[in-house]
Amino acid sequence: MKKTHYSKLKLGAAPLVIGVAMLSAPAHAQDADADEGAAAIVVTGSRIARPNLDSASPVSVVSGEATTENADVTLDTFLNTLPGVNPAGTSTSNNPGNGGQSNIDLRGLGANRNLVLINGRRPMVSASNQTVDLNTIPQGLIERIDVVTGGAGAAYGADAIAGVVNLILKDNFEGIDLRATYSNSIPETDAREYQISGIIGGNFADGRGNIAFSAEYSKRQGLIKAQRAFAAQATSTTSSFPTGSFSNSATNPISQAAVDALFTSYGVAANQLPRVNQLAFNSDGSLFGVGTFNSPVDVSNFRYDLSSPANPNLNYFPDFYSYNFDIVNILTLPLERRSAFLTAKYEISPAFEVFTQAGYTNYKSSTALAPTPVSTGIVDPTSNASVLNARSPLVEVGQRITGFVVPVTNPFISSDLAGLLATRTGDDPLLAGSGANEGVRIGYRFLGTGLREQKLENEVIQGLVGLRGEFAPGWRYEAYYSWGRTTIDQRATGNVNVQKVQQLLEAPDGGVSLCDGGFNPFGIQPFSQDCVDFVDEVGVTKTTFTQKVAQAYVSGELADLPGGPLGVVFGVEQRKFKYEFDPGALFGPIAGFNTGTPDLGTNKFLDFFGELRAPIMTNLELSLTARHSKSDFNDIANGVDGAPSNDWAYGGTLSWSPIDAVRLRASYQHSVRAPNFGELFSGGGSFPQIFDPCSVNSSFRQNGGAAARQMCIDTGVSAGTVDTFVATPGAQAFITVTGNPNLKPEKSDTFTVGAVFQAAGFTGSIDYYNIKIKDTIFGPDVNEIIASCYGYNNINTGLDSSSPYCAGLFRSNNNIAAIFLPPELGGDPATGYFQAVNQGSVKTSGIDVQLGYRLPTPFINEDSALNMNLLLNYLIDFKNVGLGGLKTDYAGTASYFGAGLGTSFPRWKATLNTKLNLTKELSFDTRVRYIDSMENRAAKQYGGETFSGPGSVWYFDFALQAEVDAMTFRIGLNNAFDKQPPTYAPNVQSGTDPSLYDVIGRRAYVSARLKF
Repeated sequence: MKKTHYSKLKLGAAPLVIGVAMLSAPAHAQDADADEGAAAIVVTGSRIARPNLDSASPVSVVSGEATTENADVTLDTFLNTLPGVNPAGTSTSNNPGNGGQSNIDLRGLGANRNLVLINGRRPMVSASNQTVDLNTIPQGLIERIDVVTGGAGAAYGADAIAGVVNLILKDNFEGIDLRATYSNSIPETDAREYQISGIIGGNFADGRGNIAFSAEYSKRQGLIKAQRAFAAQATSTTSSFPTGSFSNSATNPISQAAVDALFTSYGVAANQLPRVNQLAFNSDGSLFGVGTFNSPVDVSNFRYDLSSPANPNLNYFPDFYSYNFDIVNILTLPLERRSAFLTAKYEISPAFEVFTQAGYTNYKSSTALAPTPVSTGIVDPTSNASVLNARSPLVEVGQRITGFVVPVTNPFISSDLAGLLATRTGDDPLLAGSGANEGVRIGYRFLGTGLREQKLENEVIQGLVGLRGEFAPGWRYEAYYSWGRTTIDQRATGNVNVQKVQQLLEAPDGGVSLCDGGFNPFGIQPFSQDCVDFVDEVGVTKTTFTQKVAQAYVSGELADLPGGPLGVVFGVEQRKFKYEFDPGALFGPIAGFNTGTPDLGTNKFLDFFGELRAPIMTNLELSLTARHSKSDFNDIANGVDGAPSNDWAYGGTLSWSPIDAVRLRASYQHSVRAPNFGELFSGGGSFPQIFDPCSVNSSFRQNGGAAARQMCIDTGVSAGTVDTFVATPGAQAFITVTGNPNLKPEKSDTFTVGAVFQAAGFTGSIDYYNIKIKDTIFGPDVNEIIASCYGYNNINTGLDSSSPYCAGLFRSNNNIAAIFLPPELGGDPATGYFQAVNQGSVKTSGIDVQLGYRLPTPFINEDSALNMNLLLNYLIDFKNVGLGGLKTDYAGTASYFGAGLGTSFPRWKATLNTKLNLTKELSFDTRVRYIDSMENRAAKQYGGETFSGPGSVWYFDFALQAEVDAMTFRIGLNNAFDKQPPTYAPNVQSGTDPSLYDVIGRRAYVSARLKF
């Protein structure tokens, strides 16, 4: 009989699916008495068709219905509930952001280390790391989703290190399927989501052809953090104030006696007098003391209302002053999406079947951050440093500062500040001049230019055409060509041109001649629209990706073995990618959204692959796969022609059934992942969160004695304040990241072993996985560098300040303000910028358990039954080997800002789905999710220091579904008990990890479906 590549899952083929759309199940051998004439199914992980759903690799099968049953308007929202998935780029990725996109991250190894496929073929990518944006995938057409979480590099491409998410679309769809959903949070009635979708399809030419068309419209209402109490106050702090702040020089300080006298004249008590490095500005020309964290010295002479634009962070005020930057940030990104997808096929003859698919998606999203803090570099006018730096004659030749520098002749300097500046008698080597004539270094946050808003529009066009058929008995072929283009238009407002601000500051009249009123940075002062227009820099950027894929393969049966036919596959694949980024005005001395450099590059691959399936005996099967890949890239923007790389990926699986009820399986996969566009070419600035060991309240200072004290002085803390210096909690340091065209591919080895079983009515699987990646491509972790400088983790235990780990630490006003990476640690030799490097390794292992059970309940109704399905993951380890061979096991730890999305690793995660069929038409569903408690990632990096971590979380979801003729109605509650996300510090954002935990709260939804 004719074999088809894809067919609908049947109950007999996969007992754990148990006919329930909401349940996820492991691929399992068909019952022995199942119909042997059933159509063949291609299981993800292999291109060899099989007479039943039978995989030697761990495969979870999710029905397409499950992706929409809980009113999820994007695929990632559902997929992130699977225990083997680490939530990464999601609807909450505002800061750190993901450009409004949504990705899937298997095992927490990064979204760029797993593949997303449609019918086993690569869809269009949407990012420089060549990941697929799940916002572009049509939910309505999905028949099922196969999730292989054990590596599949040889079968599908070396970037499938962590696994594959294969979206199988509906085949031979006939009829009309219309669906509408609406959801809303309760009782806040915000975070509304809508989705309307429809599918129409039918057969033609006596069933030899089929065409189906799907269209969807989705809309998600955004939330800001002020709408949720747990997120309204920032849990981290900032040293960039809208009031402006004075940056004291360690080598040309103002007089402490003068500060004491000035604040005494303000009426401040003697025991509350601020230090010279703790000063900021009131709007009336006076100064205020910003206070010291966790000490008797509080904020003093603060002359702003708590509800004023100074907006003090009430988590810390009046202990010390920090601007509450979080209250206006976005908690959930708004989204408006329109998409359409077409599939069609026509069988000319059994040997020639033409198939095609085409998709179009347009969606708009946005992010928003607090007004711009300025940490842009400033160099002298003769410097040949990057154009990302501003220029000023107030900076010493050959030096670089961050922030602003104001000449002492600026007319807005008040008499109080002028009196302090006049007491300076030293020389700051970073600034031109000396003593009282040196410029004034200040920190500043620009309220006048408004929020930093990023409006994004993504357009994805993709098409595919192919030919397949059976050209000889038992032999089939398939060939296709696909083309796609992604265009991302971004409009970023609220940016500040630092060069123009320096013009205002350096003008003899304070900039009045350049714009109406000039610029007074001392306190929160009026800033005219004319001046906003002068310094504001609207960034309009465009990113374009083009992808071309051509693939052909044949599959067939070479010979008969005792267990069945020997199946083989031989194929060839070519992939071509082009990446272009135009940063527009953001290429320059711009503060606000991260700056970028113009990028233009290509990447291409030529792969040859093969598979062999050998059923050695009826109960013993061996499968082998291999792929040779030649990759080559060209950095056109910088004139770099990369050296081609030739690599092998290979693997094998073994399956053995000692008895009918048990099948044992094991697999090994070796993959080689080539560097992507982002790693090769892209760069920009960022502000990861840091911990400063030199703070006097740290364990390092309290237990390190004189050696720790001297180390802090040697690395930039002022000797005069080293015994009182308390680092700002939740501080961030500026770094610049750049691509590295000299990267080599990374290598991985994946091993799995497990069993599938049926016993006592239960059907399930248990699998152990072990994935190790060597020569990993990564950007060095700034906190690992800081920790290694100060003797943590058995690196630099002698506290030698000349260690390369210390060489790149740049302090301003005692705090670590920026970090540069010396070439000994892989930094760019010319600039000290961080760059992707091949160093170290990542290894993770764990256990997956999937268990299903069906219990008939005839005492309720003859059609009644209780279906249960449990998915559970236990993480054994997640070991990272970084710079200098530093080994850290992050299993059981929660992440924080700057460590990257999807880097929280709970030991235990579980999802239990149950469905009670009360009658054939009426059912009640529950979903229970569990996330284990964790310690803070920082506690692993800074051994001996104390940080908080999140507790364990349970979520309960309920739904009631009724079917009336062709209509299906559903009503439900997600997070029914309104469980709030656990807060901890330091954290990713919003006091928690918003990708991992629910930040919206209880959500009610209704949906209606008409199918005929």
